[in-house]
Amino acid sequence: MKNIALTGIGLLSIATLTACQTKEKTSDVALTFNSEVTHEGQTIEGGSLKYALVASAPSTGILIDELSQTAVDSTFAGMVDISMFGYDSARTLDDSGLAKAEFDVDAKTVTVSLTGKDYKWSDGEAFTIDDYIFTIEQLASPDYTGVRADTTYTNIIGFEEFQAGTASEISGVQKVDDYTVVLSVKDMSPSMMYAGGGVPYLVMPKHIFKDIAVKDWESSEYSRTAKVVGMGPYKVKEIVNGESVTYVPNEYYFKGKVKLDSYRIDIVSPDTIVAEMRAGNYDIADMPTDQYESYKDLSNITLLGSLDGIYNYIGFNLGKYDDASGKNVTNPNAKMNNVKLRQAMGYALDNAVIGEKLYNGLYHPTNSLIISFFGDVHDSELAGYSYNPEKAKKLLDEAGYKDVDGDGMREDAEGKPLTISVAAQKSTETQETMVQQYLTWWKEIGLNVELYTGRTIEYNTFYESIAANDEGIDVYLAAWIAGLDPDPTSLWGPEAMYNYTRFVSDENTALLNKITSAESFDEQKNIENYKAWQEYAFEQAFAIPTFERESITAVNKRVKYYDVYIGSDSKSGHENLELTAEKGIAAE
Repeated sequence: MKNIALTGIGLLSIATLTACQTKEKTSDVALTFNSEVTHEGQTIEGGSLKYALVASAPSTGILIDELSQTAVDSTFAGMVDISMFGYDSARTLDDSGLAKAEFDVDAKTVTVSLTGKDYKWSDGEAFTIDDYIFTIEQLASPDYTGVRADTTYTNIIGFEEFQAGTASEISGVQKVDDYTVVLSVKDMSPSMMYAGGGVPYLVMPKHIFKDIAVKDWESSEYSRTAKVVGMGPYKVKEIVNGESVTYVPNEYYFKGKVKLDSYRIDIVSPDTIVAEMRAGNYDIADMPTDQYESYKDLSNITLLGSLDGIYNYIGFNLGKYDDASGKNVTNPNAKMNNVKLRQAMGYALDNAVIGEKLYNGLYHPTNSLIISFFGDVHDSELAGYSYNPEKAKKLLDEAGYKDVDGDGMREDAEGKPLTISVAAQKSTETQETMVQQYLTWWKEIGLNVELYTGRTIEYNTFYESIAANDEGIDVYLAAWIAGLDPDPTSLWGPEAMYNYTRFVSDENTALLNKITSAESFDEQKNIENYKAWQEYAFEQAFAIPTFERESITAVNKRVKYYDVYIGSDSKSGHENLELTAEKGIAAE
């Protein structure tokens, strides 16, 4: 899933940054805040909770996960359209969701069973395993315009044949009864044990979408309006296009009807979120870390913290995605297809300074594309790209990038002028400061790096451009919500649409295949395989990780209880949320 850059304001001068250079840290993150709070006061009956979705870009209006591709859309959709599976604090699938999964590694099967027999959709229609089977079949349509029909689905035996039209059914999908299906797969992977991993988790109402052509999903009122039908805690009541959605309780929610009368999500600019929280206009918000000083002492909120499954990275445009074959193709002649050039750009940056001075110490330099959020499979001993401009210069010298004409800027290995175009999304003044500092640091090692289009780019345009591998872009600054499954294949694999770098190699594929192999069901082997890929990714530098981060959630003191625990460990599911006052509490 695409991530929106964490937004906010906190301008710091370039001079201040360069005066505070420090050695970058790559150790595991120590969290700053508590994870739960219980506020004083008697709870009221009902009430309307307001959630601020802090973002710089509007929603596209999509309200089903089969089509959502941004964090903004997924947030709106997630109130109505939920996953089949629940998970625990270790991100492992459990029986807290609509269904549970049982694995037979030797037989290469996954048995998916509903956890209840009387579940209903939000319109009152019965929910059965047929809805799940239907969803799998629909994602095999050649008219499907989303990005979810990845290896999770193509791993099911017969899926690709059904997709190609050479089979009338998916042979690896065998219905047992109205509540159970057995999926036969080509390969068993430890990712299957994790939420969002190798087991299909999407489900849509067959009784609605059986009458809607797949090519029409994106424009359908059942994907965009109050007619959306789901299994989540709420139903859509009202939509302000691109800006907000108001929800009312789903009386058929399988965990029990929620206690609130309504729940509203508004997109709120990072420029105004602090003022909005100070006034008590919103109850819950994930706050911009670069504005921490401006809200840390507000009397009407409690700040909670958690380590985010999000990382920032520098990507290099190395090829194209071939729609016909469904594979990434690396261009050996791409400007950035020189590993020492890429490595040098990584060593030129002091991300410890950026994290400490611009993001109040809440952005932490990371050494790996498998971040510490993922626990044991993260390689905390990997060297990473810590600040070392002299090493960067040496690498460029070795690769033949030298200053031929004496202007201070290096030419390419053939002695021709070298200009590198970097794309970055328009977000906040802090983001602008960081981007400009990156350009300065790259200039200091002799690289002429300029902003694509001469400025930062609007969020949606930015991702459309890098997804299309715009030839005017050589390098880009982006971020991923890594999800709950550490398997990097869906982001960096040979067939991954999200692998915007388009880096492909036999060794990369082989190492990824080991991560997803049955041998990795063994815990120690799993750790070894993950660390081997991390070492290779570090050496090849097709993408250079820069930060992982702490998330700060502000909770208004009229919310009785809230926590930021993961999965079924959380006690603040929608069915449990309660308020102690009719209106939000303002700061004193």
